[in-house]
Amino acid sequence: MLRNESCILANLNQFFPLGENEQQLLKELEKTPHRVTEKQVLWAAGDKVDQLYTLKSGWAYTCRDNLDGARQVVDIVLPGDVLGLRELTFATHLSQAQMITEGVICPFPNHKIIDIIEASTPLTVALLASLSRQESILTERMLMSIHRSARSRIAHFIVETYTRLNRVRSIDFDSFYLPISQKVLGEILGLTSVHISRSLTSMERERVLIKHRDHIQVLDREKLYEEADFDGSYISDNMNGLRERLKQHGFR
Repeated sequence: MLRNESCILANLNQFFPLGENEQQLLKELEKTPHRVTEKQVLWAAGDKVDQLYTLKSGWAYTCRDNLDGARQVVDIVLPGDVLGLRELTFATHLSQAQMITEGVICPFPNHKIIDIIEASTPLTVALLASLSRQESILTERMLMSIHRSARSRIAHFIVETYTRLNRVRSIDFDSFYLPISQKVLGEILGLTSVHISRSLTSMERERVLIKHRDHIQVLDREKLYEEADFDGSYISDNMNGLRERLKQHGFR
């Protein structure tokens, strides 16, 4: 990715090559960047849905409280993602969004999505593709929590996160940035801190990986993929003929 290219463009461009019109529309969404701090809350559950955000840099997550009051992390938001798209049509937010690290966000009014739908079919399709993959990640994680061991869930999450990051900007699989604490990792995967700690300790002892404070060091790629049993089709950029259909309508 070129240094002057936006993360959201790199993210959405994988679904369909976006032209100058679409790139200008995305630039409009990123024209008011704001620096945010680690752990800063972007919105709370119950807040009015009036803004969406593109995440230009940094990591964030969305979460909800369980019936017992414990926090459940719903999803990890990475550079290039649009925050709030899942709750666009609600009057108030169901979740809370919070930064994991410091970063830069670009807020824009939620009604801008209507302008995009009116102005660009390819960009609308790309946003729908991005949203559908957000949903498929949640479905995959639910199935993982039912059928997989703690180690398998951890391995799968690491491979999945690497795959998502690598789509936006090429990174080294042997050692990459992963600024997620064991506590947050447990809240993502539905595991206790004890399960997370024991699993990571055993994976380090067996020379599979080492989880450092803010990055992952992969020692045995083959073993990690074996434990993850990762099938990336649920986050693939394949759109089953939609690209060809857009081209038939004159979009190149």
